[in-house]
Amino acid sequence: MRIFATLVVSLCLQSSLLAAGVASDNYEQSILDSIKNIQQQDHEQALESTRRLIQQYPHSRLGQMLYADLLLARTEPLTQIGSGIPSSQALRDLTYEIQQRWQHDSDKTSKTQLPENILFLADSQPYVILVDQQKSRIYVYRNEQGSLALETDYFITIGLKGSGKQKRGDQKTPVGIYHTTRYIDGSELPDLYGAGAFPISYPNAWDRRKQRTGDGIWIHGTPSYTYNRAPWESNGCIAVSNPDFSRIGQFINPDIHTPVVMAERVNWLTQEQWQQQRSEMLQVLDRWVSDWESLNHERYRRNYSQANYQAHGRNFKNWDRYKRRLNSVKTRINVDYSELNIFKYPGEQNLVLMQFRQQYESNNLDLKSNKELYWYKAEENWQIVYEGARNLAAPAKKLAQN
Repeated sequence: MRIFATLVVSLCLQSSLLAAGVASDNYEQSILDSIKNIQQQDHEQALESTRRLIQQYPHSRLGQMLYADLLLARTEPLTQIGSGIPSSQALRDLTYEIQQRWQHDSDKTSKTQLPENILFLADSQPYVILVDQQKSRIYVYRNEQGSLALETDYFITIGLKGSGKQKRGDQKTPVGIYHTTRYIDGSELPDLYGAGAFPISYPNAWDRRKQRTGDGIWIHGTPSYTYNRAPWESNGCIAVSNPDFSRIGQFINPDIHTPVVMAERVNWLTQEQWQQQRSEMLQVLDRWVSDWESLNHERYRRNYSQANYQAHGRNFKNWDRYKRRLNSVKTRINVDYSELNIFKYPGEQNLVLMQFRQQYESNNLDLKSNKELYWYKAEENWQIVYEGARNLAAPAKKLAQN
């Protein structure tokens, strides 16, 4: 049994014990309790806790593996974890799942710091979804009067080939800023999708600019034959266990387009660092508004990147000519914004996405629209590289194609 315990300790890569006093009626906590017993070399208690685990969760492949190993350890020393698993790929998947779950439990960063990718949330958005693909984790953050509070988090499955989707069929999970578009009940879907699905808005404007293809990226449940899927097993979607899908569903509202931030790896900030970045981007936005309202085209145009602006078939030169002509007849411009979201774009250096409801008034035009601006920082200056309407339309009702 000592050999098996050593293997589990090495696999988990952490030596700290689980926090005491946490109820084990949760699937993940039950798994971690079993590993804790193994780590402490309490053979009989480990066997009993794992037996209870698979009685409560009979489709848990991870629980079945641990139970088989513990039974084998009664008769002979174990030379490797997962001796009862015939497939080497299945063994790698299950051992990696243990690593991911254990490391998350040991790492308290998400509970003490804030994610760099979410800098401002509209008052109308009570929750935001954050995915850390490298850590196999999905987080739910609550909007608390402009600040963020961690509500809960769960283990996830991502694409078979990892992160950074580029084209249809590459079996990778997208990295970017999206929103949920609708809910599909599990009764309308094949068993593969489990309890249901929340389609998200991939590809977005930035994906299309980068010529990324594919669609049908969902957050969905798990087939009935297993409790959860391996860390890398989907065709590009985010998959969670069916109980976790039901819990997450409490915080997602497609009617208000709940944001979904999908990062390859989340960068965490102290409260002070987070506030500094947030304040900086609010100042950038207000400067853009002020320069637009000034009727001074030279001030206004400095907010746009001459080298990298591209939107709706216009480069900077074409945009500049168009806007100069358009604004030359203005005697008054007033711009207000509301329902503001600000996101540090994952997977890109110095790129920020702002989404808001814009109210534009001038001497010859009044217009309300949903808008998004992509800002890129070059040589210490933030400049717009894409400007357009925010598309909130729901996709066609079809199965995921990825």
